[in-house]
Amino acid sequence: MEKKENKENIKKKNKLTVMILALVIVISLLAVFLYKNSHLLFIAGEYLGVNCKKVKVEKTELITPAAFTLKELEEKENTELNQSLMLVNNEFMLSSDFTADVSEYKDTEVFMSSCMQTAYSELSAAVKEKTDSPLYVSSDFRTREQQEQEYKDNPSVAIKPGASEHQGGLALDVYVKYFAGEGFIKSEAGQFVNSQCHQYGFIIRYPSFGKSKTKIGFEPWHIRYVGQPHADIIYNNHLTLEDYILSFEKGLWYEAEDYIISRQELSAEGTLQLPQNYERAVISPDNTGCYMITVKLN
Repeated sequence: MEKKENKENIKKKNKLTVMILALVIVISLLAVFLYKNSHLLFIAGEYLGVNCKKVKVEKTELITPAAFTLKELEEKENTELNQSLMLVNNEFMLSSDFTADVSEYKDTEVFMSSCMQTAYSELSAAVKEKTDSPLYVSSDFRTREQQEQEYKDNPSVAIKPGASEHQGGLALDVYVKYFAGEGFIKSEAGQFVNSQCHQYGFIIRYPSFGKSKTKIGFEPWHIRYVGQPHADIIYNNHLTLEDYILSFEKGLWYEAEDYIISRQELSAEGTLQLPQNYERAVISPDNTGCYMITVKLN
C-alpha cells in the first residue's frame, strides 16, 4: 500500500514538474516574440508608460465665414501656407512639375521641407536628452530624378517616382548608431521616436497595423511631418494618413481640442472659407485636389 502511494506521489510530482517546465518554455517564447516584435506593443496603445487616449474630431459649425484667395492668405502674417498635409502614395502621386518647398537643415547637407525644420530640431534634441543617442538621417529629400534612379536600382523595394514622400521633403529615414532600418525599433531611441514623435508633429508613416491601407509594411525608421493637432490625432487613434485625410467630408469643419479643421476645394472664384477673424491658420494642399485648413482657436 505504501509503495503504491509513493508511486502516485512520484507521478504527481513528475506531472507538476512537466507543467512548470512547459510554463517556463511558454513564457520564454513569449518574451522572445515580444522582443523581436516590440512594435506590436504600440498597437495596444501604451509603450514606455505613454497612455494613448483617443482625440475626438467632431463636426462643428463655422461661425462668421469669410472668403479668402490664396494670395490674400499668403500675405496675412497669422497664416502659414505649406505642404505639410500632402497625401502622397500610388493613388495620389506628385505631378511631374511639382516643386517641394525644401531647404538645408543647419548646414548638414540634409534637405527637408522648410515647415518641419523647427519640429525636427526639437525631436532630435529630445532623443538626445532622453536616450543619449544622436539621431541621424539616412535619407532625406530626393528630386524626381533621384527617385527614378532609386526605383531603377531597387524596383522591388523603392517606391515609384511621384509616389514617394521623400520627393515632397516631408519624410526622413532616421537611425542611431548600431540601429538602422528594421533594427531601429530595438533601440531606446527608436522606441522613443515611435512612441513620442507625434508630440513634435511627426507620425510613423507606415505603421505595423496599416499595410492594408498604405500597401507598405512597417517602417519604424520612416517619420513623416504633418504638424499639430494632426500628429496627435493620427497617433492616438491608430490611423494611417490615408484614413485621416480621406475621412474629412469636403467643406465641413471639424473641432479637435483647440483647433478647427476643414478640407476644402477652391471655389469657382478661387477662394477658401475661413472664420472671418481667426488667430492663426495653417493651410496645405492635400494632393487630392483639396486644401487642409487648420485654425487655432486659442
